[in-house]
Amino acid sequence: MSSQIYDHEQVRSFAVECLEALGLEPRIASVVSGRIVDADLAGHDTHGMAQLPRYLREIDQGLTTLSGDIETISRRGGCLMFDGRMMPGHWVVERAIESALDLVPEQGVVSAAVRRSQHIGALQVYLPSITRHGYLGIIWATDSKVRSVAPFGGLDPVLTSEPVAAGLPTRGDPILIDTTTSLTSNGFAGRAKARGERLPWPALLSNTGEVTDDPTVLDTDPPGSILPLGGAEHGYKGYALAMLVSALSLGLPGWGRATGEKTQGFFLQIIDPAAFGGREAFLDETDLMARETRQSRAIDPQRPVRVPGDGALHRRARQMRDGLELSDGIVGALRPWADRLAVSLPVAR
Repeated sequence: MSSQIYDHEQVRSFAVECLEALGLEPRIASVVSGRIVDADLAGHDTHGMAQLPRYLREIDQGLTTLSGDIETISRRGGCLMFDGRMMPGHWVVERAIESALDLVPEQGVVSAAVRRSQHIGALQVYLPSITRHGYLGIIWATDSKVRSVAPFGGLDPVLTSEPVAAGLPTRGDPILIDTTTSLTSNGFAGRAKARGERLPWPALLSNTGEVTDDPTVLDTDPPGSILPLGGAEHGYKGYALAMLVSALSLGLPGWGRATGEKTQGFFLQIIDPAAFGGREAFLDETDLMARETRQSRAIDPQRPVRVPGDGALHRRARQMRDGLELSDGIVGALRPWADRLAVSLPVAR
């Protein structure tokens, strides 16, 4: 699909205006729009402006709380429990991180379980706000509304892609891990289906057990599923990890599939290496790991080995400098909202 280049600040301002036009509190709209654009800048184009129509629709339907703050349910030492009050997920994550960061110097490790959040977007974009303090951050997340991954050896979807992200500080650029416990994400499969395309690899399972690259199998009755990490042969590994993610992000908050709630939940941990073997010793290890990873001989000399996050940081720097690339499909989906809300679409360069 064709695309054009836009000024990223204009794109962010457009998102702010749309969100505020539907009544979202300005400070919340600013955070949400910033994280949406951050996702696009990093190359997560299924979780950036492509999601804005969804967020606007949920606000319009009265599904999203428009103002206020997340609710603290409990605190026990370094253990926090929050209710997101069905506020925009980007705001919920930001507030949870800020609260946890306040306690890390005292506690060493802070864990926060969060229930009842709207969609939180691309997990990777939150990690630098943790690693810049020299802390290690981990986010486990899920969505109780979605069942798209069947257990290994099964046909009926039980869980979703169950993502996990982790930021590891180094003395240079941080290591920014963001992955799913399935072979692809719901967003990637959904985009391929909307474009009438097949996936670039066979990551799906039909409802009769055939491995395929055809995303339409997810819409059959009964539905097909996304294969867990490890695929048809070793997917028991990925599905086991998916169960762990679900237990942390829905089980610990105590609010999700078992309660019949349609919501996102996540579990956040922030760890200060100084509370353990020492910050310098930790950085010695992460620096060595990153350096030796990048120095590993590449199979293809034209494609050097990268550390997780290298690509995202490179794309962000390039698009901040040269402009943000948005597909015509994304802009087209925003146009009806721009017309309805009387907000001018960004102008391509």
